Amino acid sequence: MPAKKLAPLDQMVEAWGKLKGRILTSEDFRSRGPGWVGNILSDNSLNREATEDGIRIFVNGEGDLNPLYRDAEYAKTTKYNCLIAPPNYLYTITYAQSPLDHGPMIPEIAGYYSGCAREWFKPICVGDKFTYRVMCPSDNKEMHSAWAGRKLLSYEQCDYYRQGGDLVAGYMAYDQWADVNEVAKRNIQANTEIEEIPVYTKKQIEDIYNAQDAEEIRGAKPRFFEDVKVGDELQPVVRGPLSATEMTAWHAGGHAHNLSDRLNRIMWKKIPWAETKMEYGVKVVKRSFAVGQQLEAWRFILLTNWMGDDGFLWKFDAQIRRFVMEGDTTWVKGKVTKKYIDDGKCCVDIEIQNLMQTGANSVTGGATVILPSREHGPVVYPRPYNRVPVGK
Repeated sequence: MPAKKLAPLDQMVEAWGKLKGRILTSEDFRSRGPGWVGNILSDNSLNREATEDGIRIFVNGEGDLNPLYRDAEYAKTTKYNCLIAPPNYLYTITYAQSPLDHGPMIPEIAGYYSGCAREWFKPICVGDKFTYRVMCPSDNKEMHSAWAGRKLLSYEQCDYYRQGGDLVAGYMAYDQWADVNEVAKRNIQANTEIEEIPVYTKKQIEDIYNAQDAEEIRGAKPRFFEDVKVGDELQPVVRGPLSATEMTAWHAGGHAHNLSDRLNRIMWKKIPWAETKMEYGVKVVKRSFAVGQQLEAWRFILLTNWMGDDGFLWKFDAQIRRFVMEGDTTWVKGKVTKKYIDDGKCCVDIEIQNLMQTGANSVTGGATVILPSREHGPVVYPRPYNRVPVGK
C-alpha cells in the first residue's frame, strides 16, 4: 500500500529539518553561478560595500534626510571624519537568506519576513567592504496559527564582516510559512475588507504632512545620557498614506530583488514555484503592501534622528504583527523605558510602536542606544562578547 502523501506544510517541515544548521558564506552565495538562475540572483544582496552613491540611494529610498548619511562635507566635521551609513544599510549587503535555494519549495506554501533581533559593534563607513556568514535555517518551529491553522517559523542567523575579518554586526531573523489554501479558507471576510483603500479628508492629509514636517534630526548637538529621563517620548516619524511610489523607492534603494520582467521570466523558468505569485495566499487582495524591512526602516529613522551624530545604535528588535498596505499611514512612536551603565556604555532602552491610522500596532519591539555622557565621556562601542560567531 503506497505511503500516505504528507500535507504541504509537513513536507516543508521534513525537508527543511534536514537543512537545519547549514552554514553558507557570502562567497558560497556569490559563486553559485549558472546553476542559480544564470547568476542573476547570485545572492540576496544589492551592495557588497558601502559607497557614497549606495548610501545616498538607500536613504533616498527610505526618506531619511539626516546629513550624516547624505553630506560628505558635513560628515567630515563629525567624529567619524567621513560619510557613514545608517545601521540598516547592512540590509543591502544581505538581510534574509532562505532555505529555498537548496531545499524544495511546495507550491501550496507561501511566506513572509516576520521579524528580527540585530546588534551592531562598529559604525559603517564609506569604503567598508563586506562578507557574511549565514546559518539558514538555524531553527524551525511549527506553531498554531489563528490565521492559517498551522505555520512554520524558519529562523536564520548572520554575521557581517568588513575588510576580511572585523565583525561589525549580526542578526537573527525569521520568516513565517503557511498553506495558502488554509489561509484563504480561514480569511474570506478579512480578504474582502482589506481590498478597500482608506479615504482621507483634506484636513487629515494636512495633519499627516504637518506631522512629517515636524520630524526632528538631532544632528551635531549631542544628546547626553544625563539629559535623558525614563518616560521621555521621541519625536514621531510619520509615513503615508503608503503609495506605490513609496514602495518602489524602498525597493530601488534597499531591496535586492529588483529584476526586469525579462529577468523575472528567466528566473521563473529556473524556479517553477516562483510562478505561484500569491501574496501569502490572499488571492483577492488588490492592494500591495510594504515589506517588513521597510516598516523597520522607519523605526531606524526614529532612533537615528533622536540619538544624534554622537549616539550609537547597539541593539534593535522588531516583530511584524500585520500588513501595512497601500493607503495606510504609520506613526512610529518611541518611549524611553530604561537607562543604565553596562560595562562603561551609557545605555538607553527604547520601546517602539508602529501605529496605523486605525490605531492598530503593525510592528512591536524596541532598541538600545548608547549615548555620550558628560560624566563618562564619549560613546563606548560594544564588544561582541557572549556572542558565538556564526559557523565558528
